[in-house]
Amino acid sequence: MLFTIFYWAVCLVVLAVILSSLGYDFFASMFVGSMFLPGLLMIKYFVPQISFRSLAQGLLNAFWLAAAVLVLTYLLLFVVNYYLEVGLFGNMNFPPLLSNPIFILFVLAALALPEHLLDNYLKAREAARPQTVEFISERRHVTLSTEEICYIESLDNEVVVHTISGEELRTRTPISRWEATLNELHFVRIHRAYIVQRNLLLRISRTEVELKEVTLPVSRKYAERLNSL
Repeated sequence: MLFTIFYWAVCLVVLAVILSSLGYDFFASMFVGSMFLPGLLMIKYFVPQISFRSLAQGLLNAFWLAAAVLVLTYLLLFVVNYYLEVGLFGNMNFPPLLSNPIFILFVLAALALPEHLLDNYLKAREAARPQTVEFISERRHVTLSTEEICYIESLDNEVVVHTISGEELRTRTPISRWEATLNELHFVRIHRAYIVQRNLLLRISRTEVELKEVTLPVSRKYAERLNSL
């Protein structure tokens, strides 16, 4: 999170430098540059969700995302330019370069790509570190290496942590918190009631997965996540 905030602050300064060459003063260029940030946020969170397993559908989704980003960015740029020019100076002077959608998409892509690559690098470095989890199981404090977890099972009133050695540790920690805690590069949620360790998957289908000595169901909601494995 701190890395993202720092990177976007740098992006804002870079945008301010670019926009200052179009005739804005530095304060105005920072204000106008901040209008690119919502588009960057859309790219950050929606691009990873686009799947190209079906090339035509993937290209169509990418087109609609690009269109939505452009519409949002132009709307914000128009509003802020109207405020700066008409509200403060009495006339509106929209820089011609900002009217070029290719330029807008190029700037957004040039800023979003390094953040994406750096974010993936940091996640991979974090994933390489040994991870442990701490929780209460039957009134005792347990510290467990995530490498020992086979899968997590949510029952009606509790969650059961199934270890590779066959031990079952019962806890009140909800499965949603387990999903947020466990590294997504090593674990994947396949069902409302199950999270499994990726490295232990022996067979994958759209309806079930097989681990050592156990077969677990895959719900339609989470099936798409398994397509990337």
